[in-house]
Parts: sequence; C-alpha cells; structure tokens
Amino acid sequence: MQAVVLEDFGRLSLQELPPPAEGGVLLEVAACGVCGSDLSVYKGSPAMRARWRPPLVLGHEIAAVVREGPPDWVGRAVAVNPLVACGRCDACRRGLSNLCVERTNVGFHYPGGFAQQIRLPLAQLYPLPEGLPLWKGALCEPLAVALRAVELAGPTLGRRALVLGGGAIGTLAAWLLQRGGARVWVAERNPLRRAWLEGLGFLQGVLEAPEGSFEVVLDCVGGTQTVEAAANAVEPGGLVVLVGLEATAAPLPLQRLVLQEIGLKGAYVFTHDDFSRAVGLVAQLPDGLAAVHSFSAYQETFQELLEGRLPQAKAVLVWEG
Repeated sequence: MQAVVLEDFGRLSLQELPPPAEGGVLLEVAACGVCGSDLSVYKGSPAMRARWRPPLVLGHEIAAVVREGPPDWVGRAVAVNPLVACGRCDACRRGLSNLCVERTNVGFHYPGGFAQQIRLPLAQLYPLPEGLPLWKGALCEPLAVALRAVELAGPTLGRRALVLGGGAIGTLAAWLLQRGGARVWVAERNPLRRAWLEGLGFLQGVLEAPEGSFEVVLDCVGGTQTVEAAANAVEPGGLVVLVGLEATAAPLPLQRLVLQEIGLKGAYVFTHDDFSRAVGLVAQLPDGLAAVHSFSAYQETFQELLEGRLPQAKAVLVWEG
C-alpha cells in the first residue's frame, strides 16, 4: 500500500509500505484532512519535537470504508474517532474520554490516515450518513472539536459571539454558534481567508482584528497575542473559551478577568458523545468549507497551508482509484 510518511521534520515522502497485518478492523482510507497539529509536527515545533519522533504516518481526520471485520460492518463508510481512551479511569467513567489519563491518538501513537489502509478497534468507528461524500466524512473530527468548544460556551441564542481564527475549527465553531442563534463575527489576519469567509453567508462580519465587545469569545488560535485579545474583547461577566494551542504559555490581563468577573474555560478535543453528535451533523455542513486534493498533491497542499495560500478553512486529501 502507499503512504505519505514524515521521514523527518520538514520532509514528507510517498512510500510503498506493507499493509497492516493485525490490530483490529481493516479500513481502506478514502479521505483524510490535514490538521494544524499535522503541520506543527511537520514543521518540528518545540512542543511537537518534545513528544514525537519521525518516521510517522500522520493523519487523524479520517473517512474510510470497512474491508475486513464483522460481516455487518464490511462495506460500510465510517468516520474514525482518533482518540483511543482506556474506558476505566475516573475521567472515562465521568464521560470525559478526552481527558483520559491513558489516551492515545491515531496518527501519532498509531499509523494514521495518510496511508491507504489502517487497522483500528471497532469501537473507534462511526457509520457515516447514507450517501455522504466520503471526503466530507473527514470533517467529523474537526467538527467534533468545534462542537465541544461551542457546548462549553453555553446557551448562545441572541448572543454576540467572536471567534478568533478563521481556520477549520474557527469556521466550524462559527457555523455551530450561528445555528444556535448567536450573532457571530470572525477575526482573521489572512486577507485571502477573510475574503473567503465573507462569502460564506452565515457571519455578521469578518474582522482583521477584534473590534468591539462580545458576550462570548472563542480563541481558536491560542497564540500569545490572541489569548490576551480574547480576554480584552469579552464584555464584563462574559466568557472566553480557549480552544487553540499555538503557544505553550500566554499572558492574561488578570486584573480585568477578576474585577469584571470574566469566565475562562479550556476546551480540549472531544468526548465520544461529541464525536457521535458531529457525525450526525456533518451532512448539514456547507459543501465549500474544504479544498479537496488528491494525495498525490500532498507536498503542494502542505506548502499552501503553511504559506497561507489556501482560502478554504480545511484541506482534505483523498486516495484515488
């Protein structure tokens, strides 16, 4: 089988690898999204260098078809929940599989969807809606991340909401907030992305930098500047949800947070329940949220994303043939 392998930081190659021989249900990967964490590992950011060493087969936003497994699953199109939780610890028993102390991840601890075939436990698979284009199934994972962040923001009907960052998570979070009745603005620095966001039709406005005051702010970047900007953009008594993890630490305006009773929450990936609900919602997503490229264009796609030349919020790679 073919796989795109991270040979070293900054170097990908298309290689012929032996098919996976054991480890669960055999999946033929149809599509896999390129996540910001994949780009961070590729670049060799300090946080990623501390955790992972090439060679790696990345990719955790996966849509696939079951080729070997229980008879009633063979031939089914599925989305992959890439977070493998133990099911035994206190967090798992409380329904917080995202906080499992023994959690592992497809695409990091195990070979991911940048390969034509993978094997995974049946419990990680969720049947996709009938007739859904397989590339769109790769959006279930980022949609689940956005869903968790929006759920933590609480009721949004009639509220003014600001999303920092117009990437995949930010755009999906904005879509979910709007569905919940919020009036949503997105702040995005990239002019190419801003022009694309303005054409989506479900936003109140697209800003170059935060302006005004909002009842809820989602920081989907997590940089040193955006965390502070989020805390300064929320109104007294409002809430900031931190989603992105660009930086490992960031300053906070402590006086403002305390004196104006501003709430601060972190949102980390998703639970099993979040992922299940994302699968149920994915068919309703607008078709134009992702650029769909062949895996043969993996290098160009990575460069487009790294250089900010892709207008769309997400790039999805598909195996052809």
